[in-house]
Amino acid sequence: MEDPTISVLAPPDDHGGIGRYAEQLRTRIADTVDTTHIPLYEVLGVVGYVQAALRATNSDVVHVQFEYGLFRPKLLYTWVFFPVLFLSAKPRDIPVVVTVHEVWILDVVGRVQYVYVWLVHLLLAITATRLVFMTEATESDFQPQNIVETERIPHGVNMDGVQDIEFEKARSSFGYDSDDTVISQIGYVSPRKGTKDFLSLADNYPQYKFLLAGGALRDEDEQYFDEAVEMAPENVHATGVLSDGVFHASFVATDVAILAYHDIRQSGILNWCFAYGVPVVCRAIGRFEALAERGAPLVLFDESKFYPSIDEAVDTALTEAADRAKSMQAFGTKRNFTRVASQYIDIYRSLI
Repeated sequence: MEDPTISVLAPPDDHGGIGRYAEQLRTRIADTVDTTHIPLYEVLGVVGYVQAALRATNSDVVHVQFEYGLFRPKLLYTWVFFPVLFLSAKPRDIPVVVTVHEVWILDVVGRVQYVYVWLVHLLLAITATRLVFMTEATESDFQPQNIVETERIPHGVNMDGVQDIEFEKARSSFGYDSDDTVISQIGYVSPRKGTKDFLSLADNYPQYKFLLAGGALRDEDEQYFDEAVEMAPENVHATGVLSDGVFHASFVATDVAILAYHDIRQSGILNWCFAYGVPVVCRAIGRFEALAERGAPLVLFDESKFYPSIDEAVDTALTEAADRAKSMQAFGTKRNFTRVASQYIDIYRSLI
């Protein structure tokens, strides 16, 4: 049997971390099977979502990269896109794979909103032939259960995507010298990423350089980003949204990265830190604790007595930076993106 053709529905690669991830994965899969990228993001409008769903079913397998923000406002576009996809794919036995990047839970959205989210999840489960989750937490959080077969495939680390950028050139991209100590928050800025904790840290370490390497992705985060820039101490350099080349340079320029996230199930930024060998200080939320338990060399902090404070965690990461950099890359090598692409290809082949 010939390999299947795949339609991958995802945002463009310049539209946030999921778009970048989806394109990297699609490119790796395309080394083996024929893939077509169909843009899927909130600017399309109703007609655009209908057209994307119909076009996708011209292939042998449909693969949707699902994230709530792609179906704004209020997830209304899910009720356009997925019914059309179901009605177009089901009669022709075209399998639909849905990768779920995050799962909203009751504690996050509240009881009333969660009823609506539950119905959206039900719609996904009914439409999909296979649901794919990146972590055990997202799989267990997803409700309702036992409607469709599920699999767990990790995000993967794109070791082959590392760019060869000279250290001095990377530092000069941000106005830093090679002997500066640079502590960074990399990626799009939003309240749940704890940017104001990062800025408070900068206040405590005036002797170091702090790089806020990113800006607001969505309009609703613009005010938060502007407030962060306004309150930033003098040792903070805020870049705004980065080009791809400068994005990669930010990892090369960084001594320690800060992930002060309050809530997240998956982090593409952390995976790039593995790829570039950047020591990381993370808030002790479920995802990062789980990775640390599996051997990821993360320095965890929180505001309780169980973990050290963020200041103590940064001191540890800087003191142990050389060893932790090697350990980060070794951990990433074990989770190379090539293995992830192979697992998806196996799913596609099994469904036709």
